Amino acid sequence: MSKKWKQKFLMVLALLLVIGGDAVCSSATGQAETSTAPADREVRLSILVRINDRDWIFGRGHRRRLMIKSILSRMKVGVRVSRHVAVAPRNEGIWICFAQHLKLDYSPKRIWGSLIQVNKDSLTQAFVTSGIEQIRIVPDGSAPVIDNGENAMFYYRDKELFAADAMNTIEKVELQFDGETHEMTYEPENERFVFLANDIPTGEHPYTYLVTKAGVTTEVTDPYNTVDGVSTLVFNQADLAVSGTVAPAAIDFNQNAVLSVDIEGITEDVKISKIVADTSLLGGSAQLEIDPTLKEISIAVDDDIAAGTKAIPLTVTDSYGNLYKGTAEVEVKTRQSVGEGDFDWDESVIYFMLTDRFFDGDASNNDPYDLNYDKESRGTYQGGDFKGITDKLDYLDELGVNTIWISPVVENIKYDVRYYETSEPYYGYHGYWANNFGELNPHFGTMEEFHDLIDGAHDRNMKIMVDVVVNHTGYGLKEIDGSVTNPPAGYPSDADRARFSDLLRQGADVGTDEVVGELAGLPDFITEDPNVRKQIIDWQTDWIEKATTENGNTIDYFRVDTVKHVEDATWMQFKNALTEKMPEFKMIGEAWGAKVDNTLGYLETGTMDSLLDFGFKETARSFVNGSLEAANASLTARNAKLDNTATLGQFLGSHDEEGFLHSLAGDKGKLQVAATLQATAKGQPVIYYGEELGQTGANNYPQYDNRYDFAWDQVEGNEILAHYTKILNFREGYSKVFAKGERTLVGGSDKDQFLLFSRDYQDQKVYVGLNVAEESKAVTLTVDSADAVVTDAYSGTEYTATAGKVNLTLPGKADPGTVLLTVEGGNITGVAKDNGEVVVELVPENNIRIHYKREDNVYKNYGAWLWNDVASPSANWPVGATMFEKTDSYGAYIDVPLADGAKNIGFLVMDITAGDAGKDGGDKGFTISSPQANEIWIKQGSDKVYTYEPVDLPANTVRIHYTREAVDYDDFGIWNWGDVASPSDGWPTGAVNFDGTDRYGAYPDIKLTEAAKEIGFLVVNEKTQEKDAGDKSFNLLDKFNHLWIKQGDDTVYVSPYDEVASGLGSAEVVSENTLLLRFNSTDGFTSEKLVAGLAIQDADSAAL
Repeated sequence: MSKKWKQKFLMVLALLLVIGGDAVCSSATGQAETSTAPADREVRLSILVRINDRDWIFGRGHRRRLMIKSILSRMKVGVRVSRHVAVAPRNEGIWICFAQHLKLDYSPKRIWGSLIQVNKDSLTQAFVTSGIEQIRIVPDGSAPVIDNGENAMFYYRDKELFAADAMNTIEKVELQFDGETHEMTYEPENERFVFLANDIPTGEHPYTYLVTKAGVTTEVTDPYNTVDGVSTLVFNQADLAVSGTVAPAAIDFNQNAVLSVDIEGITEDVKISKIVADTSLLGGSAQLEIDPTLKEISIAVDDDIAAGTKAIPLTVTDSYGNLYKGTAEVEVKTRQSVGEGDFDWDESVIYFMLTDRFFDGDASNNDPYDLNYDKESRGTYQGGDFKGITDKLDYLDELGVNTIWISPVVENIKYDVRYYETSEPYYGYHGYWANNFGELNPHFGTMEEFHDLIDGAHDRNMKIMVDVVVNHTGYGLKEIDGSVTNPPAGYPSDADRARFSDLLRQGADVGTDEVVGELAGLPDFITEDPNVRKQIIDWQTDWIEKATTENGNTIDYFRVDTVKHVEDATWMQFKNALTEKMPEFKMIGEAWGAKVDNTLGYLETGTMDSLLDFGFKETARSFVNGSLEAANASLTARNAKLDNTATLGQFLGSHDEEGFLHSLAGDKGKLQVAATLQATAKGQPVIYYGEELGQTGANNYPQYDNRYDFAWDQVEGNEILAHYTKILNFREGYSKVFAKGERTLVGGSDKDQFLLFSRDYQDQKVYVGLNVAEESKAVTLTVDSADAVVTDAYSGTEYTATAGKVNLTLPGKADPGTVLLTVEGGNITGVAKDNGEVVVELVPENNIRIHYKREDNVYKNYGAWLWNDVASPSANWPVGATMFEKTDSYGAYIDVPLADGAKNIGFLVMDITAGDAGKDGGDKGFTISSPQANEIWIKQGSDKVYTYEPVDLPANTVRIHYTREAVDYDDFGIWNWGDVASPSDGWPTGAVNFDGTDRYGAYPDIKLTEAAKEIGFLVVNEKTQEKDAGDKSFNLLDKFNHLWIKQGDDTVYVSPYDEVASGLGSAEVVSENTLLLRFNSTDGFTSEKLVAGLAIQDADSAAL
């Protein structure tokens, strides 16, 4: 879907309220038209402006004009004030936008937005603090809630007092229930009284509340559960039988099956509120939720699951909280290949084209509606068609792709949507504006030509992926569109509109809600209506039969547009319908912004099999711009999170964003290195058409320079094409290695400007070397066999090991910075420096590396004596020590294998020739707090054990290490305050820039005041003015001078292994019977743990 149509929000004002269509940020969630929410709803914002944000104001803006309509009031620093905001009937949420440092021209220096989900009650109470994105929302009022069919939680809230912000005037509330009276507990943060009643008997149970105010007690009914003047708790225990079936009953890991849940015994009084399947034996979720209205979901199998019959436990929860158990079974089969060219879903290498822009194979279909297009205008059809793709199948095959993603094939609206403009016309050449979901787009050809394309692709062992749209139709198809005067040629007819009259949200004021509103004004399907949903799904799945050729081939996959704009039940039902027709049919979704650490709930949930990865190109950009180590670390972590049932399609460019090469200012060397990174990463490479020739452009509506016609006249002799062909064919030759294998760093660094990593799967292993420098680099590899032969598949050069080393040259980035290595008779173990010293290898699995630094750099005769949770404790003092034989830039090191489940190791360092007299310091220990904590550092003469490489920082300095997933640090800085020598000033460019990068990411060194203890800071993008997460603070600068923070995380860590400073910071006697305790951190604390762990003594050390 063209992002030209996506509104640019978060643009102006101070604290801006976004309500309906009248504001800077649109509401992000919507409410179905059948909602029973009160018509008059409002949000009460309780706003606090902190002293550091004294320049904030409260205002209201207009979305289109991006200007201030009125400034309602200024906020007083440190005083919480309330503002009331009306909520539009259809909205389930409102956005508030924050901005700071408002100028006379109303331009802000700092902006971001947050969503407030609106409660079902008439009033939603939200607590907002300037500069902090997290918003605390007071829970809705509620009738009693029964949990697990045993207990009932009662809630009391007086609606009028809640609206007046006066719930605290109630002195006491008692629950009268089942013949007993129970005093309820007040929750001030939730503004309600609560009581948990255990062992609820079945039947109908009237109850009331005794409410005491100003010494007067009044008996009242439940404001949220009263019918005919009586409040009643109804609890029934039904006799439900739960079972499940799976179809097909047997599948392999490249297929899906539909799990159906059968529930017998349901009555009018009992509803199903939740269904959960435990698919952990298939490698899936132990809590796979099934929509109760569907009662079925598609399931998948991880490719490392052994064949056999697997149980799927089922749990059903009814409307009374009762739980019912059942079981389904599925047989996991061994995957059988159907030929040499067969490949798994996660082995797909996808070529994405705009069909209209690829190749014109049949000029006779270029103007099927006789509209006399001017092909010089980029917004018109350019002639590409099915026959054009068929004619170029050999090109695609030789390129090395195995899946062809084509534009939506259905008939689109015919008219120029810019007919009212005198400049550039714009038609639906992209295919996303359907007019008839049951007919082919005649611009693309006939059904016979479509079949020819499908057969031609399958003859070459290639698959066809068709783009589909479920969210909307094209323009002009709502009932009100029929009243347009002087419509342009090709405008939809009344018959076209009648086709969708019962399927679309009609009227002029549909709203812009993300799910139940219109995207860029496109008519929105009422997909939450089961009848509408079924019609849309039928239209799409019918294409599997329509596309089936005489040879039995058909469409293999769908790429699904605008996933975020359709509710989950539709995606589940759509997936189920496809699975029933073709168990091997897969879908990759476009959920805008999805990336490896935020897949938005669409993977392993019975909806999508894969998602387009919107984060990959940023990682690739960081890599080619020099942040090799951090980018590789990000890709290694990404590698571990993907599998055949939940994968990602990594792309560099698309029709919705500026071309990748365009974003690199035309640096073709960087493009080629990024392409190698893309082709050799786990996931599904998605190549945007023309990218392999070096074509690129701006995302500039309506011309869209990034939607060029494919330059067939530039194919011959194209060096970039030759590069893409080599890397993609190398991937094809080691398809399972790249699709499923592990990723391990072998050598190289940011400083070296090159990196070598391995990819291995089962008994195959390959190595990829990438050089981002302009010049070539001579590199020495170490191998573990004297007979090893290293072959560079990219250049065809073969290298034979000499004395355990291989010398080769990494070409400069323009030549194009790539080696693709295989080894016969051994493995590459590392990379050597220019002086022949071996670059440090990765820490072996289940080992801990101990780094040791001596001032004289002499390590002969020094070793470590080991005990506790090590695989082989030292024996035979002193010569049984493990010797420091390997060196790195810090000093010497050893790798110590650990025992299973290791928690702690003990060690000491000594000169083994001197016995006890040779000890360097005393006994040392290290508690292994995390599986990732696999390296520690020590210094001569010190017993301190570091979890990071020690750096001698200047006095009164703190180093803040910052990690971003995409390693894109260039635009970011640290805005800081507190006990710092120079608090930040001049938002946002006054933020401290990063001084350098290391293995942990980027860092600044911040100068502190004398005796500093506390620092406050935040991370800001100095160009966009957006914050990364919220404000952070740390108050133990007298104990720690290295801090670690991560993208999207407000926690401040004191090691790279997610450790936080914990423990009691201070204690103060504030009254005769009250102590004020200040903790450095309360992570993991409960009140019970806290009380149990406290020991209090008097001045004479006697316990109290």
